[in-house]
Amino acid sequence: MSLADVKYLPETPAHDAEIEAINDEAFGPGRFVLAAYKIRESGGHDRSMSYVAVKDDTVIASVRMTRVAAGAGRAMMLGPLAVRPAFKNLGIGRKLVTIALEAARKA
Repeated sequence: MSLADVKYLPETPAHDAEIEAINDEAFGPGRFVLAAYKIRESGGHDRSMSYVAVKDDTVIASVRMTRVAAGAGRAMMLGPLAVRPAFKNLGIGRKLVTIALEAARKA
């Protein structure tokens, strides 16, 4: 597979079902009890800083950013980051993180 075939796109609601499937595959049902999931659940992620990797019109990886607050502090929480097993270790996740962090810096 050529990485030139992979497109990196802003996440849209049309990607939700595929992202959920990827996260389920990567983290399983136990993810719902993790502290990070609870934090994300309370505020929802910011689509303007969340991205997908697409190959042949199929989402193969995603990264989400969530705005969080702790006391007077404000920050962005990266994750979940998930890549389908067949596409791991190709730099796709790293590229998604780079794109999401750049979007967060500009926000």
